[in-house]
Amino acid sequence: MDSLPEVGPLTAKRIAQTLVFDAEKRENLIEALKEVGELRLCEKCRTISEDRLCHVCSDPEREMKIMVVLSPFDVFKVEDLGRYRGRYFVLYRLISVSEGVTPEDLPVEEFQRLVKEDGVEEVIFALPNDVRADITAHYLIEGLEGVRITKLPSGVPRGYGISSLDPYTLLEAIENRVPLDGDS
Repeated sequence: MDSLPEVGPLTAKRIAQTLVFDAEKRENLIEALKEVGELRLCEKCRTISEDRLCHVCSDPEREMKIMVVLSPFDVFKVEDLGRYRGRYFVLYRLISVSEGVTPEDLPVEEFQRLVKEDGVEEVIFALPNDVRADITAHYLIEGLEGVRITKLPSGVPRGYGISSLDPYTLLEAIENRVPLDGDS
């Protein structure tokens, strides 16, 4: 049996032993996995949701900002801070020649339509700090007008995403974001 990502052989063995010998935990896991099948993507931001719109997109009190992230788990991490009051847009992948991901594979039109229709005032790029993310960001914002474009500062280590940051570093990065092209 193949192991799950980030689960080594020793951890996988411990999990398997627990599931074999603890019927209650095994049944709880089975029920939880059934619920995963009922999840979908939010129609606006593309994060994981139980409903057509996630709790963030259905909240009318949210600010007219969109934070562009790579994964729904990035959304969860920022939401755990309890300080960011904007919205999100989840990409799931970045432009990558080596992986065969081209600009045509990204939801550029969907993103730009959301920004325009919702009257977004600021787009915050909270993507990994690398060249692929920079190229992806440029395709997403191409042609957008009247919107402030920012990114997390370079204090986020190059090659890492926000999932790898501790809460204090993440909060500082969000509060001290910088213009994408160094503009004011």
